[in-house]
Amino acid sequence: MIFDGFILMVVGMLVVYFFLIIMNTIIKMLSASFREHALQEEKMILDEAEAKRRKKREKEMKKAVMTASPSADEASRMTAVITAALHAHATR
Repeated sequence: MIFDGFILMVVGMLVVYFFLIIMNTIIKMLSASFREHALQEEKMILDEAEAKRRKKREKEMKKAVMTASPSADEASRMTAVITAALHAHATR
């Protein structure tokens, strides 16, 4: 009786072991067959991310240039605002 249980346990363990070996082999074969596709997809994703970063950087640079050098009309307006603020502060 105990010997039958032991044989059943060994058979079950061998079935699981061989199943895992076969599954591991299939996964390795699929990995090897799709490797080129995965590399192309990864490269495409990295290129898209780099393009997005470059576009964002260019947008920030344009924004920095626009705020760093105001136009003549904007500069005269700022001068008028500062002068009015100084005059209001002086008359307090």
